[in-house]
Amino acid sequence: MEKKLDFFYIGDSYGGNQDWCLDHMMQLGGCAAITACDSTLYFALHHGKTSLYKGDLEKPDQDEYLYFTEEMKEYLHPRWCGIDKPEIYVEGFTRFLEDKGEKVTMTILPGTADEGEAEERIKEQIEKDLPVPILILNHENPAMEDYVWHWFLLIGYRYDEENALAEEGRFQVQTLTYSEAKWVDFRSLWNTGREAKGGIILYSL
Repeated sequence: MEKKLDFFYIGDSYGGNQDWCLDHMMQLGGCAAITACDSTLYFALHHGKTSLYKGDLEKPDQDEYLYFTEEMKEYLHPRWCGIDKPEIYVEGFTRFLEDKGEKVTMTILPGTADEGEAEERIKEQIEKDLPVPILILNHENPAMEDYVWHWFLLIGYRYDEENALAEEGRFQVQTLTYSEAKWVDFRSLWNTGREAKGGIILYSL
């Protein structure tokens, strides 16, 4: 079983990229803002919320996207400890949407939630054609270092229904960050082995 979102390109880039940002602090700590920008552009392209994005939706352009990141920075600005709580993301992104006259309900599933529950919520969101923002804080697994203290999107899932208990058949998610999509074992990603937890955001349009 495999399901992936029809995610957008900006030029040759798969989604936005934090490295493009004009502001050095955004390059270092703008992952929450980029996650919200990519979510917004997806809402505009696939869910009719075109008032949220002023740029060209027919052919998204990097320069226009960068101006958009500067706008989003006012709501989800980098800070010393990062946007290290899902509640901060929800508060900032909600203010942006309200200022645009739109409403998107956001529910937090904390990183302390059971892995199985998180899998089900992710599947539900992807089936509804919605990206899933996720925050990972510290992680004991060196293989997950790209996701430490980082916001990014989940844009797909897959598993082998006939071999789900075997490691090669387990539930995987497709992560998207820095314009690169990767398939990652969800159990390894979710179970960080650390006390500080992030979580996922569940959108409802």
